[in-house]
Amino acid sequence: MNLLMKAARYRSRDSARRLIALSLSYERAPLLSRGFGLEHLRELLVLLARPLLRQGASLAYGGRLQERSDNFTYDLLRLVSAEQDEAAEREQAGNADEDGLPIGRLYNYSAWPHYLRITPVIEARWINSCRIIRIDQAMAGIAFDALIPDGDFDPEHDVTHAPHRVPLNSAICLSAMRRMAMDGLALSSPDVPRTEWVPPVSVRIVLGGRMSGYSGFLPGIFEEVLLTLERGIPLYLLGGFGGAAEVIANALLAPPGTPLPETLHADWHLAHAPHLQAIRKLQGPQPLPFGILDTETGLARLRVAIENARGGLPHALQTGLDDIETRALLETRDMRRAAALVHKGLIENKQFVQLAA
Repeated sequence: MNLLMKAARYRSRDSARRLIALSLSYERAPLLSRGFGLEHLRELLVLLARPLLRQGASLAYGGRLQERSDNFTYDLLRLVSAEQDEAAEREQAGNADEDGLPIGRLYNYSAWPHYLRITPVIEARWINSCRIIRIDQAMAGIAFDALIPDGDFDPEHDVTHAPHRVPLNSAICLSAMRRMAMDGLALSSPDVPRTEWVPPVSVRIVLGGRMSGYSGFLPGIFEEVLLTLERGIPLYLLGGFGGAAEVIANALLAPPGTPLPETLHADWHLAHAPHLQAIRKLQGPQPLPFGILDTETGLARLRVAIENARGGLPHALQTGLDDIETRALLETRDMRRAAALVHKGLIENKQFVQLAA
């Protein structure tokens, strides 16, 4: 085996330890206005995710385990399971890859109270394809006297209109979940003698995203993009498919000094997201737990990050692409072009050696 083949194998095996975060949610109107439907977003998700799994990388996603038409968690679970089955069939037939890299799995992050809907039956069904990571109130830093016992809340109830501190504690847990995914975390279980280490996110791919109907302190994709930019890890932002990703992409593409849109300011969100006023009333004068950003602080830091990135997008986003390619990624509406640019950037960043279609 020559040195080039040895190096390729080493880097390929290294890719098996990568955790690639997918930031994705569906908002119907922006997609329809571009001639896309939900099925197109699903197709793009497969184009992005399948090559990553085949390189042995695992996927991180914060979607809920609910069978809904606009929920991508089960799409990812079915994709992971199908790839694992195909790899097992190749191995049985004696056609396994020489490197023997396992297919990646899904790390599903679920914040309180949403994980209360995950039954043992659901978890057992996907145990070989998915590791469910529950972020509870104590992990999020909520004080003991402010904890809501799980038995006091019906998980089928609308969180926004639930009694007590549920909307506030839910928003805190969502924010903590996103931060913990970026930092990695150690999980212990009384049934397992060894502590499990969940690696930090090493790459983030972003598309779509809700600008309304979110339940945190700011849109989830806004917060995830902010954390990614501040940590300086590769960010692949597909803005051509609308939603929160497009808002950020357009702001990044504008010349330095150009005023940022009102959708990146707290006043707009306070006017368009009624739940934020309810959260503020519940919080009162009490400070948020350490590391949790309120709406004003989070958006202010996101605006600073965008301003700082405008002068050199490839470097700021760590895309591994040149300036023309990075700008194309931010605005293309061609699904195959977008996926190809992401995969090229990963190769240039030495995250992967090759990506089979």
